[in-house]
Amino acid sequence: MTELSEKLKEIYGKYTEQGSGERKRSLSELVKGWFSGKGKETMPVDKEFMEIVTEYAGRIVKEGDREDSLTAAELILGMPKTKKFSEQDLCFAAMHSNVAQFIPLFTDDDVKAVREMTQKVPKQYRFPVYKDLVKALDERLKAD
Repeated sequence: MTELSEKLKEIYGKYTEQGSGERKRSLSELVKGWFSGKGKETMPVDKEFMEIVTEYAGRIVKEGDREDSLTAAELILGMPKTKKFSEQDLCFAAMHSNVAQFIPLFTDDDVKAVREMTQKVPKQYRFPVYKDLVKALDERLKAD
């Protein structure tokens, strides 16, 4: 594991603690905000987490390190773990979109392993970004 994947692991650990704090709005208010377009601002702790994860995922791709990308994919797809909805878990699920950029770095066996990881994502967090990732992994498996 290189410095980049170690840092990503630290970011997830820090956010797991900080992002689980008390929220000013309920999940129902959040959902209403999504549908109405009002009150859907991202909390600063969530926004910072999503921006930095995306940045580090891009840096891992730029470095081209296969093992780092596999470690990052495992970390990103490993969250959320619970089936109970929370705003924090929605942010974890949104980060699944970052895994697709690692696919060109993966070996065929890596793609199969990551595809298996996707099966462990709780069904309620299988949003469009998750479905796009699964489709990209399946296309890569068919191409080989």
